[in-house]
Amino acid sequence: APDARGELAAAIEATEQAYHLIEPTDPLRPQAAGQLGRLLGVRFIRQGTEADRDAAIAVLTVSLASPDLPRHTAMMQMTLGQLYLSRVLDVVTVVAAGGFVGQGPVRLRADADAAIRHLREALQGPSIGAPFVATVQALLGLLYAMRPMLAGERADYDKIMAAMGPMRQVLQPGGLLGDLGVAESPVAFPIDLSRLSILDFPALDLTGDPEQPPAVPPRRPAAVPKVSSDPDVPRRAARDRLAGLSPDPDEPVWEQARALLAADVERLPVQALDGYVSAAGNAVGVGPEDDSLEAGLDRLLAAVGLGLRRRRDGSGWDEEVPADGCIAAAELLLAASSRIPAEHPAAAVVLEALYDVLAEAQPLSGAIAGQLAEYAAAVRPAGVLVAALCELCRVVAALAVGAPLEPARFAGAVADLPADHARRGMLSTAVGHARLAAAVRAGPPATVDTALHDLAPLLDAVLRDDPAALREAVTRLAGPALQPRIAAVLGACHLELAVCPATTGQDDLLTAIALLSASAGALGDTDERLRTRTWWRLAQAHRSRGDAGDAETSRKAGVEALRGADSEPADAARFASWMLADGHAEDAYRALEVMAAGSDRFEAGVRPLAQDILNLIVGIRPRSARPAEVMAPEDVAAALRKVGASALLYLHPTDETGRTTGVLCLDAGTRRLEVLANVPATDPLTTDDPGWSAIGGRWRGGRLLVAARGDLSRVALPAVRVGGGRRLAQEAGIAHVSSGRQLIGLAGRTAAPVDRAPLFVVNPRGDRDAEMAEVLVLRRLFHPRSACVGRALESLDGPGTRDELLLRLPYASLVHLACGVRGTVIELAGGEALDLATVGGGGLVILAEPAAGGLGVAAEALLDAGFSGVIGWQRPVPGSFAAVAVFMAHVMLIDHQLSPAAAVTAVQRWLLDPDRELPPLLSPVHRHTVEHLDLSRQTLWAALAYYGC
Repeated sequence: APDARGELAAAIEATEQAYHLIEPTDPLRPQAAGQLGRLLGVRFIRQGTEADRDAAIAVLTVSLASPDLPRHTAMMQMTLGQLYLSRVLDVVTVVAAGGFVGQGPVRLRADADAAIRHLREALQGPSIGAPFVATVQALLGLLYAMRPMLAGERADYDKIMAAMGPMRQVLQPGGLLGDLGVAESPVAFPIDLSRLSILDFPALDLTGDPEQPPAVPPRRPAAVPKVSSDPDVPRRAARDRLAGLSPDPDEPVWEQARALLAADVERLPVQALDGYVSAAGNAVGVGPEDDSLEAGLDRLLAAVGLGLRRRRDGSGWDEEVPADGCIAAAELLLAASSRIPAEHPAAAVVLEALYDVLAEAQPLSGAIAGQLAEYAAAVRPAGVLVAALCELCRVVAALAVGAPLEPARFAGAVADLPADHARRGMLSTAVGHARLAAAVRAGPPATVDTALHDLAPLLDAVLRDDPAALREAVTRLAGPALQPRIAAVLGACHLELAVCPATTGQDDLLTAIALLSASAGALGDTDERLRTRTWWRLAQAHRSRGDAGDAETSRKAGVEALRGADSEPADAARFASWMLADGHAEDAYRALEVMAAGSDRFEAGVRPLAQDILNLIVGIRPRSARPAEVMAPEDVAAALRKVGASALLYLHPTDETGRTTGVLCLDAGTRRLEVLANVPATDPLTTDDPGWSAIGGRWRGGRLLVAARGDLSRVALPAVRVGGGRRLAQEAGIAHVSSGRQLIGLAGRTAAPVDRAPLFVVNPRGDRDAEMAEVLVLRRLFHPRSACVGRALESLDGPGTRDELLLRLPYASLVHLACGVRGTVIELAGGEALDLATVGGGGLVILAEPAAGGLGVAAEALLDAGFSGVIGWQRPVPGSFAAVAVFMAHVMLIDHQLSPAAAVTAVQRWLLDPDRELPPLLSPVHRHTVEHLDLSRQTLWAALAYYGC
């Protein structure tokens, strides 16, 4: 009601505050998100704006994605379906009788599919009652009736009018929708259907005036025909139409489809082909979901028809096929492949139909080929064309994931086709593009066939690192009106010339700024990766020019890049260096978090500029990941307080040479971000730099968490002098994490006591016999009920094979590794190896000796895999010293019942203490080490580190 709008607004405000106050890991948060989304959805439906709708969609999606499913999930799914449907109906108001010209926008079809998906899931959950089911079914009926119109088919107004009947029953006074009430969740429909007529299409009123009853315009009466739900009726009609076009109607339908694919489409009767396309589409859209072979053939025949019509006149097809499209030929082929077994004769026809789905000039751009790669590999050989198409699918799939391409194998398959084969031209183009992709991956000194594309000389110059050739290529491509993608790449090339010592630079820098500025904002959502890179390049260009105002413009461009998808860690790291040097704490924090969240999606050794040019030539628009999630500093500060830490320090270089280090501090108490200092990158083990001492002296007592990567992760902060001859480790405990986001995840975990189910992996390859005696002592003194695999002196549970570890690791509370370790890979019996980061676990990992490859990256991977913490070594130490330190770590963990972080700090202080008290059960070997080795040498004790919180 209008007079209740204030209460609704207050409810939304209160729920939104609650949502933001609840910790991200709290199981109550998804429930708050669901409640907020439903309230926002109601306000949008009654009186709100698109901002309400977008916010409602966002929080409802977050809520439904949570494993802690909230109550009333079905009602939330229904609300989300209504909101997506409202997006569709926003657009379907502009044409009176002709439907869309071609297909509807990709976003429109994606919204319709999302609405259908959520409404279906609402029906699949626990039923709320008959009115709810009838309402959702009525909404689905309208969406199904609109599907052909959204896909570019002629609108079937009879079906749409038939769908209106149930909707009117739902919406009429006292109808089903009114029966739902608001007992559990407010429900409303996002459009006033009483004002919608398919025959005269008046303007739609999505919000309406709540104080006035809607004025119903006069409508012409329309008969509502009965629609048959028997799938055999439209199926027979489609196959009769196919037989009318086939030279041999007695052949199986897949052979008829194959003959139709090979026919000259210009010679096919126009009306007969259009009738076949319409009938085949109806056969797919009628009846319940069916996974039978016949349903697969229906989809194959519909895809063949759409492909033929596209080949003829381009109608009924969209070059950029969305992955979740419903009627597009590519989606129909995928649906057919899921129903037609690969060993069936029709499977080869599924592959042959690919020709009409792919772009003639850019055949590798069709993601559908890569999605069919596994299916194609299982299809029985059916001639040279199918063999060549199977190779095409394999190449596209490899291109998508960075696997080896093997263009020579593809070229050999295409060479087997007759010279006059109708498909040879497109497949030959695909071979050339595959060779280009292989050249990009190989890098210099690879060369490119410059006849393949106008941009090929540009790619050739970049791969050969030839500034003169690059200058010639960009000059030839320059023009007044460039497409945004080409302008972005040319701007990147001018930036490359500007920083090249062999070129003049300044004019190129100005040109680069002009091109990058124009293209950064013009690139659309389908070019997210290129758009993000363009913002980074613009930030670099302004930073390089250094005129008045350039520093701020560079910062703004970098902030835009951080908001985008697919930021490469190197770009974020460079921007973080600039922001730390300039004292912009918030921007530096965001960049460091994005850098830490960076993945290995990007191919190692491949220059981004070369990849961007290749994507333009081949027509690839890489599917982007979501923008990196950056946790709010307030949430990270709350996690710091939860684990009892005083602050989180980020260490990051502030110059390209790595001579200075920036220290960014997030204080747990004040929640403030502050750039503490830019200090020389000296090692506290060898130099008492006053900058490090000033930083360390800020904290006395408590714990510090440190986020540092690369060489800075080995900076011995515990050894920093803080006054009075004392070291920082004697004043505060220090532990390591990779980012604030990882800290929040670790703070939300509940680790089991380390003595609950310990597991020792000792000497499985027989190359560490000394470790067997160490493990014997540790198990007898501290872990008498532990499991042990490998080679032990007593009580062995297995030889240490991969299968054994796969069974035991997920349940181990402590994993003591007295075996070979390379990164996260442990060396096992029989030459086997196991990557702990791919297995995961919930316990503490102790490395008995320094791991090959360093501790930092390996520990971060183990924490991300679910382990609660890692005790290890930042640098090599003598084996006898490592044995004493690890023994004392078990003393602190078991005898003193300390947490792993506190245990490491206690061991460091014990090693530093000249008056240390020796444990009564210390072995004679360890006593000898204590008596004859200076344990207080900072190169030894400061090498011990803990990753976790």
